[in-house]
Amino acid sequence: MRLWPSWPALAALVAALLLSACSVDESPSDHEIARIPTLAPISGPTPMVRMNAEEKPDGPVVVRQDKEVYYSCAGLVGEWFLKLVVAEMNFLARQEELERMDGSACAVSLGLKGMNTDRIKVHLFRNATEANECLFKRRCDMARNVALIPTQTAILRSYFLSDQLDKRFVQHCLAPPNTWHKGVSCEYIGKAVALGVKADGS
Repeated sequence: MRLWPSWPALAALVAALLLSACSVDESPSDHEIARIPTLAPISGPTPMVRMNAEEKPDGPVVVRQDKEVYYSCAGLVGEWFLKLVVAEMNFLARQEELERMDGSACAVSLGLKGMNTDRIKVHLFRNATEANECLFKRRCDMARNVALIPTQTAILRSYFLSDQLDKRFVQHCLAPPNTWHKGVSCEYIGKAVALGVKADGS
């Protein structure tokens, strides 16, 4: 299965999810489930992230670290998808009274080791200087990234926001079309709960 669909494939996924959107699972987890408002188009004419035949980002490597390799967003992340990520990130940042981003500097990473192996993330930075400091010198004042988690029916978006100055971090899980799992990562609650799939498969 190709993980990063263009608009026709994504439309089919969203349509399938709309059928079950009204029956979000009442999970035993104590996190709150809400609806996130429509902030930007949820589809577009290009893939979310352009991938090659080996299902890796189809672009030149910017920097390689021990557990992740980083690529430039330019020409790699669909313009519509970057707008969606920035809008969702800023919405979540407002809820936590954290600084927002404008999408002018970003990177894509591919996990190489551990639980993040093959995991694609989109990272946002305030500017190119901050991106260089974080990626090349590993001096990061804050983190704003979203992990893309493919399932059989949709791609979950697991947001991570942190501020090193006051030692805060928050996580949120968004599932198409507009389900918002507050204060938890998609990895923590699991794919089925994130998608609202009940134990009997309904």
